[in-house]
Amino acid sequence: MTEEERQLVDRWIITFCEAPPVVDAELMRRLIAEQEATQQESSSCQKRRSRLATR
Repeated sequence: MTEEERQLVDRWIITFCEAPPVVDAELMRRLIAEQEATQQESSSCQKRRSRLATR
């Protein structure tokens, strides 16, 4: 795994709160950018889990 792929995996985990299903740098960059563009409010993994746990 290249250094860029390692960094993308780290960003993926921060963004989606889970490991990526595949390590494809181009696809990961695109999906992370799309998610960041649509995510207006900053919510961490912990906050998302808390909301799900209370339902």
